[in-house]
Amino acid sequence: MSKKFSKIYVEITNICNLNCSFCSKSFLPKKEMSPSEFKIVLDKIKNYTESIYLHVKGEPLLHSKFDEILSICDEEKIKVSITTNGTLLEKRKDILLKHHIKQINVSLHSENKMPNYFESVFNTCDELSKKMTVIYRIWTLSNLALDKKSTIIVDKIKKHYKLDNIIVNKLLSEKNIKIKDNIYLDKDYEFVWPSEGKSREIVGTCLGTRSHIAILVSGQVVPCCLDSEGIINLGNIFEEDLEDILNKKLFSEIREGFQNNKIICDLCKNCNYRKRF
Repeated sequence: MSKKFSKIYVEITNICNLNCSFCSKSFLPKKEMSPSEFKIVLDKIKNYTESIYLHVKGEPLLHSKFDEILSICDEEKIKVSITTNGTLLEKRKDILLKHHIKQINVSLHSENKMPNYFESVFNTCDELSKKMTVIYRIWTLSNLALDKKSTIIVDKIKKHYKLDNIIVNKLLSEKNIKIKDNIYLDKDYEFVWPSEGKSREIVGTCLGTRSHIAILVSGQVVPCCLDSEGIINLGNIFEEDLEDILNKKLFSEIREGFQNNKIICDLCKNCNYRKRF
């Protein structure tokens, strides 16, 4: 029997060790989800999805009980993907290799001052790729052609992996490229966070509420991972069962609206990310 959602985003912490200019500003209290709270979340969502993404805001590898969080995932036999800025990969490598992780997404455009950042990320990911899929991500493009910063990143990838001309040409022209077994590069356009957007469109659709939902560190359930401030409050997973949240009028209106090419919520009207699907 297929699950209702292809994935559910779970924000185990909204604390980050960086302050990148392209990331939207957060005004919510900083905290991390305790292992016991995380266990409650998994117990309530496991009948609705086979896959979770440890990502909304924050740096998941910064979680003080990261090993324990992944152990709970192992116990529940749920597929885990992680999105990280890469600064803690080398430090957390042994923990990551110890657990069953499906995929790790590394945002290479993070604004950090870490010495030898790329060398550390690439060497660590080479080891991780023996057990999981690694996807390097570049999200700062104004178009698929490389800007200055992205060119620097791609040059470092080419040098580290000693890529031949065929793959190099793909790096320059294609959106998703296989670098080697289990390691890929995903290039995509920059986008405006919906909380900062001004498009105000009333016609359109989205995969939010249809293929996925997100759960913030507070337990608040939102339609997608771009509602990092919890502007669309569907309910709280610590206080309600997920079934009750999904049966609410607001969730149904949003979902049915997207199915009928109609945008219900103001936040979604300001979102241009949904146009990618």
